[in-house]
Amino acid sequence: MKNSSHIATRAWVLFALFALFGSAILLRIVQIQLNPDHEDMSAMLPQVRTIEPERGRILSADGHLLAASVPRFDLHWDPTVINTQEERAAFVQALPALGEALATEFGQRSPQAWRTFLLEAHRTGRSRYVPIARNIAWDRRQDVESFPWIGDRSRNSSGFMFSEKPRRDKPFSPLANRTIGLHRPDGNSVGIEAAYNEALSGQAGERLMRRIHGNYWIPATDDFIRAPEPGLDVRTTIDLRTQDVATDALRAQITRHAAEWGCAVVLEVATGNIVAIANLVRDPQTGQCSESYNHAIGTAVEPGSTFKLASMMALLESGRITFQDTLETGHGAYTPAAGCSRMTDTSFPDGGYGPLRLEEVFEHSSNVGTAMAVQRVFADDPQAWLDALTEIGLGEPLGIALSGEGTPTLHASTTEKSWSACSLTSMSIGYEVAMTPLQTAAFYNAIAADGRLIRPRFADALLDGGTVVEVIPSEAIRERIASRPTIEALKSMMERVCAPGGHGTAEDVFRDRPYRVAGKTGTARASIPGGGYKGHRASFAGYFPADNPAYTIAVVVQRPSEAGYYGGIVAAPVFRAIADHLYGTRPELTEMERGPLAESLRLPVSMNGSATVLTSLYAELGVPFTLDTAGTLGHFPSHVAAITGEEVVQLTPRSIEEEAIPDVRGMSLRDALRLLEQRGLRVDIQGRGTVRRQSLPPGSEPRSGQTILLELS
Repeated sequence: MKNSSHIATRAWVLFALFALFGSAILLRIVQIQLNPDHEDMSAMLPQVRTIEPERGRILSADGHLLAASVPRFDLHWDPTVINTQEERAAFVQALPALGEALATEFGQRSPQAWRTFLLEAHRTGRSRYVPIARNIAWDRRQDVESFPWIGDRSRNSSGFMFSEKPRRDKPFSPLANRTIGLHRPDGNSVGIEAAYNEALSGQAGERLMRRIHGNYWIPATDDFIRAPEPGLDVRTTIDLRTQDVATDALRAQITRHAAEWGCAVVLEVATGNIVAIANLVRDPQTGQCSESYNHAIGTAVEPGSTFKLASMMALLESGRITFQDTLETGHGAYTPAAGCSRMTDTSFPDGGYGPLRLEEVFEHSSNVGTAMAVQRVFADDPQAWLDALTEIGLGEPLGIALSGEGTPTLHASTTEKSWSACSLTSMSIGYEVAMTPLQTAAFYNAIAADGRLIRPRFADALLDGGTVVEVIPSEAIRERIASRPTIEALKSMMERVCAPGGHGTAEDVFRDRPYRVAGKTGTARASIPGGGYKGHRASFAGYFPADNPAYTIAVVVQRPSEAGYYGGIVAAPVFRAIADHLYGTRPELTEMERGPLAESLRLPVSMNGSATVLTSLYAELGVPFTLDTAGTLGHFPSHVAAITGEEVVQLTPRSIEEEAIPDVRGMSLRDALRLLEQRGLRVDIQGRGTVRRQSLPPGSEPRSGQTILLELS
């Protein structure tokens, strides 16, 4: 009995111990579940995770970077990896130097405060994910990886971890912002980012990862299950310099005329390539312009007089009138039918134009003459008029690669409720019809391309590094939109509009220019939602050189309210500024009839700069120059100053000290940047052109990271 009692007592004791142990385990489980800061045990098990690939870049036609995923890094620290006495001693020894480095790199705290912060985080051991710094650039990350303690150990033994978070940067923002677009991981991307998203995205990979505190995943091994494939690069058709000129010229006119918004589109005639596309909206409060909407693609508006080109095409294609036929426009006022508003010409107050040939009707942009001609030919069969416009393709979208194209509006049938007795003549001068500026540009480009309607193209190739892996072809929507005699007649009529000394609405715009332009001005009343009109819309569309078309340009400016509102005053100067730039930078547009440049034109003024570049350029162009090497002991100098005379350019060697701040005045920005950045200087820029002034004196000693301001003019 005594033994039985003893055994029972021991059993109860064991039972109590097991119960107590089980309760402790249960309590710990509850504690773990309720404590959000505690590490989930399942996180210690590696899991297969998707690894997003690097997104491809968007490049300009000449290879400049328009958009790229630039890596940024957050730095965190896991203090629990220091878990032995030897490691603690080594960490404490490295801490003063580490605190100093962190304070110098990130600020936020003093060296002593950083030491206290890290010691406290290690002492408590409550978090395995202590935040140190955010948004660290790639080059700065490399510096941080060399810090004391961090650079001496592997990631697992130092505890310092970088987490990458790619950011999409646009180095030349805001140029072509709305066209380049935005990449949103949720799929709601826009612009070129959306149009070529599949190619840019690449292929995701897989890797074994394990989770640590804060839902932060780190690689469990150094190898991928499947390596991610980076996206392809998209080479756009945008020329960065032309884009810059178009944006500046458009901004100047919007500001000068206090307009609401404006856009300019530059197309390459032969390919339909979008060379530049600028969209600016003016803030009425500040007067500042910015890209907030792609009006060129998305906004369909009544084109006004630029639509008269389509009217002339339909008239000539009918075979019932020629460009030499005469119309009596009288005193410049005309009422097409009962109940219709009276039409007037700009000559109405002065007695009108009187009799005009059809080509003169277009030259003077006569509303009366255009309406009379359309009435004469199509009054008995207005459906034939609508069919002729439809045949041209004006009622259909262009089907461009980018989403958001505005839908053109055009009466399809005279049985529509919106059709009236006034519609025929109203449409003839660009009302009761709507087109986007890009659709107008494509139509005018078809005339320049001898009747071939080409779909505008925003990109011409997909690249893998520098290798073309897929060509994006140029496409024709229609091989011919009108007969050759009609196209030739329209070209001649458009040239008359812009001929200096003529009678066209743009006769003074291109005076004294070395190239000829074919185009059409447009001035329309600007409609408002719900009906009615407020203000005007100025436009100009055309191509140049007129005898051998290379570029088509369309400009639209909405509601200019100061210093005039006609297309020839507001929109045509933007065309001219872009054409001047293209003519001056595209040698193929210039026919040199008298040999070398120095024989046919005045000597070009050159910036100071690289001796090798300047002498090679002068030799190539046939420009006579002298190079004084007397002060260089006969050695070829690295840099020169250029003085342009009447017959020769004199080049004088410039001394560039290796260690001192150089004198970059008179240099191009490219040459100045190369010299200054070689000396570890950071460069701020004001203005554009040649370096006029520098904030740090030449010959002084540069300090790494020091900023120098360059003023350009």
